[in-house]
Amino acid sequence: SDKAMGSAVFEIGDILGSRGSTKAKKLKKGGTLYARIQKAAPRSAGKLALRMRGIKLKNVEGMFKKSDPFYELRRTYDGPGGGSWTPVYRSKHVKNNLNPKWEPATIDVNTLCDGDLDRRLQVAIFDHEGSGKHETMGTFETTTNELLKAAGRSTFTPKKGSKSYGTISVDECKITGAESSTAATVNLAAHPPATMASAAADPSVVPMPVPMQQFNNMNLGSMPAPVAPPKKPTFVDYISGNCELSMCVAIDFTGSNGDPRRPGTLHHFSQAGQMNGYEKAITGVGSILSKYDTDQMFPVYGFGAKYDGVVRHCFQVG
Repeated sequence: SDKAMGSAVFEIGDILGSRGSTKAKKLKKGGTLYARIQKAAPRSAGKLALRMRGIKLKNVEGMFKKSDPFYELRRTYDGPGGGSWTPVYRSKHVKNNLNPKWEPATIDVNTLCDGDLDRRLQVAIFDHEGSGKHETMGTFETTTNELLKAAGRSTFTPKKGSKSYGTISVDECKITGAESSTAATVNLAAHPPATMASAAADPSVVPMPVPMQQFNNMNLGSMPAPVAPPKKPTFVDYISGNCELSMCVAIDFTGSNGDPRRPGTLHHFSQAGQMNGYEKAITGVGSILSKYDTDQMFPVYGFGAKYDGVVRHCFQVG
């Protein structure tokens, strides 16, 4: 049975409000768990079927043992904090084998490269260690398009520094299930424009008689369908696009709030610890918006209060 290694609870607001929409939490038993949120792609780019093998990989296990190689596919993300290589797929390791044939992999193309087949990827080879401190056996950079072209034709050389650590062969690589992005077209022959009767409705227009048989045989071709106007960006679009928010609070101190000494008024301080109306509003709204604040500093202003004999229309609270 699987052994639990730890758990962590993330809130969506905390993640979206963090740099690069990425949040990290340390586990009690050791290690760190990362959570990242990004907007889903508008269409499926399909699945990448990948089958690779290593050829004469360099042994890093020692004189009397052989390495247990596995590989990771890594990518980068756009925006702050997204410049480092992040694993999106890890193969199973092959024990004691410097010519490993890894199991076929199926990887979502949107997850791998956001559907951009020319986005740079990194393939990292490791020697598996039970302690989790896997030793590198070299890396190389490529793209999804280069992997597709290399299938059965060419190889890659993982390197550690300037030293070669063997050869990686791509035996199979193809994309299946991708949704087409071709725009729909409208066939004018199937949907002809209004007839000359519409022109005849205007007495200043003299219609030109056209035999219907000749009109039906005309090749009107096709034209692209009208392009829908762009959708209005959502709150998540703004946050994901690195829009910085600053939360501030303004409190109404005018007499319309009632006598603060009377229970039930908006500024009354309850001895029993019950929150008044303003405290409830600030807590309810602020607990959500504060997660998106960039500097975690929340200025509080008041208006409509009279002190020192002067009515103040904007002042700092506290």
